[in-house]
Amino acid sequence: MIMQLFELKEAQRVSMASNFMKKIEDFEEASRQNADEECQRKKLELQERLVPKTESQMDVEVTIQRLKEEARLRRQLKEDQIDRKLKEMQTIHEREQQEDMRRRTLDLQSIESKKRKSICIEKVESLLLNFNQSMNSCLEKELFLRTAQTKIDRVSALKAQFEIVVNQENSDDPLVSAVRSENILKQIEDLVSVVGQDIAKNNTMIQEKLASAERQSVTTLPSSVPTTSSSAPQQNETNQLRQQILEKPTNKKAEEEPLDIVQKDDLILYTQIQSELRQYEVSASAFSSDPSLKTLRFDLQKAVVHPVNEISDQSGQHLLDKLERLRSLLQGNPVIVGTKRVRATEHPGGLEYCTNLLARRMVQQGEDQVNVNPKAAFPIAAVIAELWLEFPLFGRLVLAHFYRQCPYLVPYYVPQQEGQSNEDYYKSLGYRYTGGKVEQQPAYLKRMSGVVRLYAAVMISLPRRQQPHPHGLDQAWRYLAALLNLPPRNEITAAILVEFLTVTGHAMTREYGKQFQKMLHLICTDYFVMIRNVTPKGSGGGPVTRLQEFLHESITKGGIAPPAGQLPPRFW
Repeated sequence: MIMQLFELKEAQRVSMASNFMKKIEDFEEASRQNADEECQRKKLELQERLVPKTESQMDVEVTIQRLKEEARLRRQLKEDQIDRKLKEMQTIHEREQQEDMRRRTLDLQSIESKKRKSICIEKVESLLLNFNQSMNSCLEKELFLRTAQTKIDRVSALKAQFEIVVNQENSDDPLVSAVRSENILKQIEDLVSVVGQDIAKNNTMIQEKLASAERQSVTTLPSSVPTTSSSAPQQNETNQLRQQILEKPTNKKAEEEPLDIVQKDDLILYTQIQSELRQYEVSASAFSSDPSLKTLRFDLQKAVVHPVNEISDQSGQHLLDKLERLRSLLQGNPVIVGTKRVRATEHPGGLEYCTNLLARRMVQQGEDQVNVNPKAAFPIAAVIAELWLEFPLFGRLVLAHFYRQCPYLVPYYVPQQEGQSNEDYYKSLGYRYTGGKVEQQPAYLKRMSGVVRLYAAVMISLPRRQQPHPHGLDQAWRYLAALLNLPPRNEITAAILVEFLTVTGHAMTREYGKQFQKMLHLICTDYFVMIRNVTPKGSGGGPVTRLQEFLHESITKGGIAPPAGQLPPRFW
């Protein structure tokens, strides 16, 4: 027991000694670590004290150089600002001088323009006075008008255009309207001179015929008749001969008039307007064929073609923009083409070239655009109608190109002339030839339908400023009446009718009411039977079938619906 206690105490003593030694070792280790950390801390503190002083001493010169450079840059910046300010002031001064010079130049040009236009007005008034006097002195005026009506209408159109141009003011280029006025004056001078010569020839011819008739009547009088009593019979006989001389050509023409292909008045209109178009093309031929003007022609072509191709019903503002660009071109104002500014009046004949090109391209849209997208007819037609209102000559050219492209719009079923080749004849009807072969009938009918739709769309377009329509529903009524008075032709008559009625039917119903219903009833009964009779059996009759379906739908629904795609009244 005692031994166990002794061993236990001995073990406790040894354990305590071991623990004490371990604590001493731990303390020594901690002391060493603390000493190392303190040493490291003091070392770092010393470094922190010594390094800034060393850097500041080394960087004094660098700092001075940096400060000098910053000061130099500030001075340079201030000098640059002063230079820029001086240049801006100089630029403003130069701009003010240029603007003042431009203002003075425009004032001088405006004064010159007024003088030149005043001279033009006096000359035009004098020319028109002489023209009226010449017309009043014309013998057998009615007969003369039948051959010279185209030229007289051209004078009237130029007069209307002159009145518009002479009152225009262009603040950017005052001389434009003066130049255009002088160009129109020159055309009026030429036409009045030609008409005057024609009147002189006409009077000479009639006087010669009358003199010959008088001589003949004198030689046939009995010698026993007293001279004093022969004056009245002689005068009566002379008047009779004169009437016979003047009436024979008219009667002969009336007897030969082919009333089954065209109405007499329509043929006169067609002949006049095509003659006018040819004369207009001749007047612009010098400009269009001059090699030195190739670049200008190309720019003017782009000024016409680009806006025309961009016409759409995208928005009212979009359509108005295209109208303004084309209007500015026809007014002779500068227009932007790419990076250039071009003007149709830069060279004599340029304005005429642009006017005719625009009219032709507008009509071609019927084949190119409306043929593919029928709704495209209405924005194009709206632009045509607006330009027609402002530029009557442009409208006349548009009508001429419509008639040339599709003579069925007269209406005129053009016959093949004696000795005329098949190719020339088909081309006169609007057919296309490729590789010497005429196009297929379905393609031809589709193109003609596009042209007819565009023509009809022009008639129902509403002018923006509540002005009278230059070629509106009254012309639509005239056309339908003339068409129904002619015997129909296979396919083409049905194709024309269905397109024309689809576009104009709703508007004509509102305008003419029961009268149009009677016309529609005539088409549904008698005229459709005539169309059936000229349609070969087994030919399929695509246009005839479409016309029949259209008429059946109109009767079933009690009216004709507005055409799809028609612009609303306040679209633009």
